[in-house]
Amino acid sequence: MRQAPQIDMQRIERVAIVKLSSIGDVVHALPVSVALKRSFPHLQITWITEERCAEMVTGNPYLHEVLTIPGKAWRHGAWHPRTWQEVHRMVSLLRSRRFQLAIDLQGLLKSAVAAWLTGAPVRIGYHWQREGAWMFNRVVPKEPTSVHVVQEYLDVARYLGAETEPVEFPLFIPPEAEERVCRLLEEEGISPPEGFISINPSAGQPFKRWRTERWAELITLIDRQYRLPVVLVGGKADRPLAEEIRARTSAPFVDMVGRTNLKELAAILRRSVVHLCGDTGSAHISVALGRPVIGLYGPTNHLRTSPYGQEHRMVT
Repeated sequence: MRQAPQIDMQRIERVAIVKLSSIGDVVHALPVSVALKRSFPHLQITWITEERCAEMVTGNPYLHEVLTIPGKAWRHGAWHPRTWQEVHRMVSLLRSRRFQLAIDLQGLLKSAVAAWLTGAPVRIGYHWQREGAWMFNRVVPKEPTSVHVVQEYLDVARYLGAETEPVEFPLFIPPEAEERVCRLLEEEGISPPEGFISINPSAGQPFKRWRTERWAELITLIDRQYRLPVVLVGGKADRPLAEEIRARTSAPFVDMVGRTNLKELAAILRRSVVHLCGDTGSAHISVALGRPVIGLYGPTNHLRTSPYGQEHRMVT
C-alpha cells in the first residue's frame, strides 16, 4: 500500500473516524483504531457513529472519545426543522473538537457529510466512493489483495503509514453486563462452567435469513446428538422469529431474544462454545471476542463479509 503523500502523521493529533453503522460493519472497522494508535501513540482518536451502534465502540482503550449521531433524527427529511436542528448541533459539536484529519470508513453520502462537517483540513475517502466524493481531498487507492472488508478498512491505516499486524478487535464488555448475563443464564439453569451453543436466527435483511423451520430442526438435532443447551439471541424486532421457532420444535432452548443490549449480547457470545448464525452482526462480535463461528451465507459475498479469520467456518 502506497503511503499518503504530504500527510505527516507526526504533525496530526486529532483524528475523527466516521463509521456510523451497522453493528457488524462497526466491529469490522475496530482494527483501524488499534493500528493508528499503536503506530502513532500521540493521536487522539474520536469515533463518530450512530446511537444504535455506539455500544460497539464505547470502552475501546484506543479511542479518546465517542460521538454519536441520532440516526432517526436524520430520517425526517432534508427540510424538516428537526433535521436542521440536529445538523446545527452536530456541526457545533464536531467543530469544537478541531479535528485535523477525518477518515470516512462508511462510503455513503451521510458519512461523507459527517466527515466534511468535522471541518478537518484533511479528509480521506475510498477510491470507489461516488456519493459525496467531492468532499474528500485524499483517496485511498484500490488494493486488489484486500478481499475481506476488514483488510479494506485497514488499507486506510496502511495508507497513513500505520502497521496493521496483528489484527485486533478491541470490544469492551463492562462488568455489569457480565454480571447481568450470568444472572440471566443461571435463572435459566445454565451456570459456569457449563457450555452452551448460541444461535442468532435473524439477519439485517430478510433475504439473508435461513428459514425458521431449519433453525428449529437444527436445535432439535443439537438436543438429540450433543445434549448441549442452546441459547437463542437477537433483538426485540426478532421476537416473531423466536416465537415461530418455539412453535416448530419441542427441544428445549433458552430464549434471550430481545432481552439484552449489545454489551450483554456480547457477554453471552463470549460464554458460548460456538455461535451459529447467518450474515449478521453477532457473527462479527463473536469473532472480536475470539469465539468460533459457523456462519450461513446465501446471496451476499461471503469472501468479503464472512467471519474474519481461519478458525471460523462458512456454509454457503
